[in-house]
Amino acid sequence: MEAIKKNVFEEKHFTLSELKTALEANYEGYEAIRQFQINAPSYGNNDSFADEIARLLDLKVLEFTAKYSKELGVHLDLRYVPFTSHVPFGKVVSATPNGRKAFTPLSDGSSPSQGADMSGPTAVLLSNFAAKNRNHNERASRLLNIKLSPACVKGEAGTEKLVQFIEGWRDLKLWHIQFNVLNQETLLKARANPEQYRNLLVRIAGYSAYFTELTKDLQDDIIARTNHNSL
Repeated sequence: MEAIKKNVFEEKHFTLSELKTALEANYEGYEAIRQFQINAPSYGNNDSFADEIARLLDLKVLEFTAKYSKELGVHLDLRYVPFTSHVPFGKVVSATPNGRKAFTPLSDGSSPSQGADMSGPTAVLLSNFAAKNRNHNERASRLLNIKLSPACVKGEAGTEKLVQFIEGWRDLKLWHIQFNVLNQETLLKARANPEQYRNLLVRIAGYSAYFTELTKDLQDDIIARTNHNSL
């Protein structure tokens, strides 16, 4: 939504019809349009333009749950906890306007789209906070995944930075955060040489698993998450 608003309606780099054609072609032959969409303001970067749209989308879903809880006489609430279902869901979703190719994983819970969070992990927390409609109660959970390099949490100084980061998450009253502390190179080597990395544990979504025992699609999803090098 942010990319459409920015590139089609404000900057007018191309028309909505041209974007639709690019999506139907899975961006094949339309890489220029795809790059405009990838580089548009994105949720996860503490960007008010993007985060306000995310908040409005969140509000629409909350209004839906409130309305139909009353009409159906059942309790409905909003949960951003896919527990890896964002991977198979992506297999039935064609190309999307944020530059994502067809049938690849969707974003994980309330985490930014894979690779879209380029302003550091603190910006991810602030976007998550800004996108939340705190005057509504029809919600239960917002899963947030953060991938950190070992270097940024190394030693006492690294531990202190991580503690401060978690305290910031707590002070913002966000719901669920979990970490993978891994080098991107380690994940790539583990996929190429699984016998040498059989004890490599990774955090998925509320549970941990051995990386080499995951499906290739889920491995790709974890590799695609932004590897933050600083806190």
